[in-house]
Amino acid sequence: MSSKNIKAAISPTDYYYHELPGAIIKKAGWNNGGLCPFHTDTRARSFRINTISGAFKCFACGASGGDIVAFEQAKNGLSFPDALKKLAAGWGLSC
Repeated sequence: MSSKNIKAAISPTDYYYHELPGAIIKKAGWNNGGLCPFHTDTRARSFRINTISGAFKCFACGASGGDIVAFEQAKNGLSFPDALKKLAAGWGLSC
């Protein structure tokens, strides 16, 4: 399965609800993502997620990426192909 197909099959909103259980996702577009998973964060408003594109950005540590695949790579230290495989397996998609 290609990255385009995986990204089409997994809604960024659903993905971030699962990956960031403390985040309060209220609207389409940029939302408060809760505490940043990339550093010891104490300011919940420094990490933002985009529920349309899947992009993320921490204004404290600088972690950022353009989609859920990039988030999976950064969070778990995975290569692009391994992040796709993990997403596909975790969301019940065939690779």
